[in-house]
This record gives sequence, C-alpha cells and structure tokens, in this order.
Amino acid sequence: MKKIVFGLLLLGSHISNAQYDPLGAITSWVDGYVVSHQGDTLAGQVRVGSVVNGSPTGIVIRLAGDKRVKMSGDELRTLVQQIPDFAYVTGSIPRDRKTIVFERVPNPRRGGKPMLLERLTPAGGPLALYFDVSGWKRTIEYSFGNFTLSHRRDLSYVVVKNGQSPLIARPGSLEAVHDAIFGDCSEFIRNYPVATRRDWDRFGEMVVAYNQLCALPY
Repeated sequence: MKKIVFGLLLLGSHISNAQYDPLGAITSWVDGYVVSHQGDTLAGQVRVGSVVNGSPTGIVIRLAGDKRVKMSGDELRTLVQQIPDFAYVTGSIPRDRKTIVFERVPNPRRGGKPMLLERLTPAGGPLALYFDVSGWKRTIEYSFGNFTLSHRRDLSYVVVKNGQSPLIARPGSLEAVHDAIFGDCSEFIRNYPVATRRDWDRFGEMVVAYNQLCALPY
C-alpha cells in the first residue's frame, strides 16, 4: 500500500450517513492547490508539514520541474487536497467525496481569529459546516496500515451562514442553534419544527435539508 498519512481519519459507519466526518490534512504528496489572500492560485502536489490546533500551518507545493514553494497557513485563504484512490479502501470515506478542503474562517473558540478550518459541506447553499477541533471527543484509537482510525462521538462544528459571524453547534446547544440558523425558513420549520440534544445525529440531515429548501432568503 502506498504510504500516506491523514491528520485524522474517523470511522462514521455508526453515524447517520448525512453526518459530516472530518478527515484532516494529508501530510504526504497529493494533487491539490492553494489560494493566497491576494487570490493567486498555485496548483501541483500539496503536502501539509505542520498542523497546530487542527489548522494547517506549514504547507509545501510542488510545482512542475520539482520546484517547491513553502507557505504558512496564515498566507492562505484556501487549501485543497485530493483524496487518493487507495484511501477509499477503508470504506469510511464516501466515494463521492473527492477532496479535503480548508478555508479561512473566524474561529469562535479563538476569539474570532481567522484560521484554516476543514470545510465539511460541499460548496453551495447558505450554510457551511467546519470542523470544530476543540469541541470533539475521541475514543478507541488504533492503527490500520498507514492510517490512524478513531471512533468518535459528539462532533462539534463551526457554522457559517451566508457570511455571517460563525457560531458553534454541538449537542448541548442544538435547540438554540436550531432557532438561530434554521428559524428563518418556514419550509424547513414545517419539516423540522424543533430540535433537542436527542436529535443531534440528524444535524447533518438538517443542514442538507436547509441548503436544499432555503437557498433563497425567507
């Protein structure tokens, strides 16, 4: 098996298929690209050399002719790495998920400091979910070949809605989050009138429904 290392690789077979699972930055060479704050794009092979608090801080881009460019996470607006084909052998990554994407987002847990956070929802729709590294719980970590696999529970997310100030979504706050991010869409509320902690495993399903039903202002 080719050698590759993910920052995280989470088994989610016991969670609703609609729930979003973080994978973490890839620390070996894979196809990808980065976008700077100035909008410049560098494409080639991309590896993440260092990560702090779940956020990539040291990135190397290998261009044509083996030219290598080193960049810090602070210089980037976007980081995209393509998931290699053999990584799907674990069965824990959906085949329709092709890339790992980090975007610069104000992190509520860091006083609103912009950081590269892993985006878990596809592009499009008013709601975007990002992995809240500081808010998750991990159990039963073990190795499988070149991968580190971890069961997880109670994932926490940074939610960004139409460019508004991000907020944290976690099981204990789901009722308040439901009102704050879903409450402006009557069609959604007809289908999901309330949500409590017991509905946490349906949160991903709710985000999908909101992005499908509520793309226009309500």
